[in-house]
Amino acid sequence: MYLRIGELARRTGLTVRALRHYDDIGLLVPSQRSDGGYRLYDRNDVARLYRIQALRRLDLSLAEIQGLLDRAADGLSEVVAQQLSQLEREIAQATALRAHLLTLQAQLQARTEPAIDDWLVALECTVAGAKYFSDDELGRLQTGRDGFADAVAPERAELTATLHALVAAGASPESAQAQALAQRWIALLLEEVGGDEALLMQLYAMHWNEPALHSLTGVDRAGMQFISHAMAYARLQRYAAHCDAAEMALLAQHYVAQTDAWPPLIAEVRQQMRQGAAPDSAPVRVMAARWQALSLAKAGGDAALNAKLQEAFRNDPALRAGSGIDAPLAAYIGRAIAQLAEPHSL
Repeated sequence: MYLRIGELARRTGLTVRALRHYDDIGLLVPSQRSDGGYRLYDRNDVARLYRIQALRRLDLSLAEIQGLLDRAADGLSEVVAQQLSQLEREIAQATALRAHLLTLQAQLQARTEPAIDDWLVALECTVAGAKYFSDDELGRLQTGRDGFADAVAPERAELTATLHALVAAGASPESAQAQALAQRWIALLLEEVGGDEALLMQLYAMHWNEPALHSLTGVDRAGMQFISHAMAYARLQRYAAHCDAAEMALLAQHYVAQTDAWPPLIAEVRQQMRQGAAPDSAPVRVMAARWQALSLAKAGGDAALNAKLQEAFRNDPALRAGSGIDAPLAAYIGRAIAQLAEPHSL
């Protein structure tokens, strides 16, 4: 049984023009021609057309489709597997986004505006989230927040209100109230990310760089800086157990002044580490030099004090908590700094 081009077009929903184009490029050449020169399609032609249309739904070009059809069936299996994998990722992201939007909707219905500091809001599964997190990391964050966000929502609302009041009043981040707020704020975030300093720093980077999150969470860069500076003052107090009075006086002049420079540098180094860059690569060596300079600057240029601070940081978990620096990152940047003493050409 043969179908003429007009009948095939009618029964498949394609246009005659499309079928003629397929013939012209060799994608679907009819098996027979009538005495009058009309195209005639048999069962095998129809089967090939079905496969063409199926592949078109996978957003493949006609050239890609022709290449697949002309090769063994393994090529088709591979492309379908790739498309299924992509679809599964999109479904997972859409599911996570739906769950988050439902939570956000409930918050909006319960109050005039969300009053919690949710650092990973609706953008997590869209453009902003994809810029800072892998699919696996987004999944881990979602799992960690399930049930947790609702449980701490009242406390976060209170912390956010207190933060706004302190910033508006021009309070010093050195105050006891500011330090207590910052420490509890960071403790909640760490609990949310399962104690993962890397994820904490990625959350910080996303919130700092995405203005849409500022208006949605009610925490802008000024608020983030206030928390960072208050945490720096809290860490400074802990160094008193490791330093003498003269050293603490020197730290009081220089330590907190370096606070704003650390988060972006930590984020840059961690990005290089995630990408598999060698510690002695040119970009990492530049970052290592900046790291070394910042470390020395916070110690007022005193190399001996700087060494003492580093030793304390390695041995005191409370100093490391919320810093964004975990053991793998510390080891990585340590190797990079060690490379600075060796001859290299950048």
